[in-house]
Amino acid sequence: MKEILVTGSSGFIGNYLVPQLLNQNYKVFGISKRKQKSFKNFVSSSMDISKITNSKLQNNFSKIIHMAALSDVDYCNTNPSKCYETNVQGTQKMLEIARKKDAEFIFLSSSHVYGNSKNLPLSETESSSPLSHYASSKKISEILCETYALTYGLNIRIARIFSVYGPNSSKSNLIFNIINQAIHNSQITLGNITPKRDFIFIDDLITGLLNVINSKKKRYDIYNLGTGKSTSIVDLINLVLNFSNKKMRIISKKDKIRKNDVSDICANISKMNSHFNWKPQVSLKKGLEITCKYYS
Repeated sequence: MKEILVTGSSGFIGNYLVPQLLNQNYKVFGISKRKQKSFKNFVSSSMDISKITNSKLQNNFSKIIHMAALSDVDYCNTNPSKCYETNVQGTQKMLEIARKKDAEFIFLSSSHVYGNSKNLPLSETESSSPLSHYASSKKISEILCETYALTYGLNIRIARIFSVYGPNSSKSNLIFNIINQAIHNSQITLGNITPKRDFIFIDDLITGLLNVINSKKKRYDIYNLGTGKSTSIVDLINLVLNFSNKKMRIISKKDKIRKNDVSDICANISKMNSHFNWKPQVSLKKGLEITCKYYS
């Protein structure tokens, strides 16, 4: 049974990924901020990834999946030092552990690294122009990954995650925010509602991510995990309201609008399709229906 280390195991994606890894006969060692109960073939530990050392991890992991990060864009913009400490320093610490254990390294990055490109859909070779501290922290971490791969010959794969959603997401998740307001408020209040995003359902993301994790390719590589379609936030709100059978005012407040916001983004997923024969199976309408039912 191969041992695999997963940071951020208690997070939104981690809660879906870990059971699938166990089903694939991995023994999983999870690291997270929140304490988790250990059970058969899953051992959990609460550690600060920005201070972690190889001596604290005695197992010889065949793979390390690094997901732990501060991912709330607004929080990172307000607390840039904490953002870089956790996201960049934490990644470097985990890469050092991968080097010493000669483990494969899978890093979860973000579509935010692309910035406001007009070359849509975005391929993995598109240039990066981060527009937030969160995006910059992910791009710097990607550079660290490539440097470790080139310098030490490590097998490193990067998954650039687009706007993932689904049941039991974090409270900073846009779709959770919209559904929560639709249930509890008399109106929907957000910042800019015209930008378009590529929304991928959690089940499709996990299927794609497992392909990246189990890849036999021996090199540094980057993969987009999105749908190839973008939807405006206002259209997303209207879809949610249709499922809720509600009519509500949609208000865009200036003080909630982010500076340097990306106007449109969607993934070119041809690389994932050609390498792994992967493409998303859950439509946005179906994914929202499942998610709305979960929260209602």
